[in-house]
Amino acid sequence: IHARSMVPCQDSPSNKATYRAIVQVPKPLVCVMSAVDEATADCAAPEGSSGEWAQYQWYQKVPVASYLIAIAVGELECRDLSPRCRVWAEPAVVEASAWEFAETEQYLRTAEDVCGEYRWGRYDLLILPPSFPYGGMENPCLTFVTPTLIAGDRSLTNVVAHEIAHSWSGNLVTNRTWECFWLNEGFTVFVERKIVLRMFGAREYGLHCASGWRDLETAIRQDFGETHSYTALTPKLAEGADPDDAFSCVPYEKGFAFVCHLERLAGGDGA
Repeated sequence: IHARSMVPCQDSPSNKATYRAIVQVPKPLVCVMSAVDEATADCAAPEGSSGEWAQYQWYQKVPVASYLIAIAVGELECRDLSPRCRVWAEPAVVEASAWEFAETEQYLRTAEDVCGEYRWGRYDLLILPPSFPYGGMENPCLTFVTPTLIAGDRSLTNVVAHEIAHSWSGNLVTNRTWECFWLNEGFTVFVERKIVLRMFGAREYGLHCASGWRDLETAIRQDFGETHSYTALTPKLAEGADPDDAFSCVPYEKGFAFVCHLERLAGGDGA
């Protein structure tokens, strides 16, 4: 619910729009957005400024909810991971980032095997500073990632599988209200673990499922209490409540468990 602080918008996931943006930044800073780069060129310094400047033009042709509009500007370098995948990072960590996330194209292809064609054109990663408070954020075309995933052994890159899965569940098909947040995250965890199963096998898949179930039990029994509304698959957000207050692993793991139940009712993995 914070996009309204950046641009005038109907700041609800039930409203979607395409967008274009023109951003001018002083060199050597680089601008990236949750859209496709249409053009980049030198430009004159704005009135009252001096030095060399660059202008970036962005276009997001797929309608998105306002929470998926993202912009970042900084001292950034990039490394191509495949023709449609790239990693952006500060110079000090760009090489380590490129190695850590070298499997991104494989994750994306596996997701396409599960969900169908990838509709967004590019899939880039932006490694943010350590102050970024989340593992990842699924901005279309430009996933934001915490640098704590750079473990040196690619052991934490399943977060990329999760954010890639959002390209279908969440970004294309979106919950109408934040009370139905599980529709975003439950299906996304379901697809993420399908990707893990296909790439790394049943034992790795089982480990992720067991770890998630343990986290769900902790959230329900210790963090909230078993009768708290926020442990429900669809919690009640009182008028004026901040959706962030209800944020936990519940919509992720309880949602995943429910989608697995639906899959079994439909006939299992081959249905």
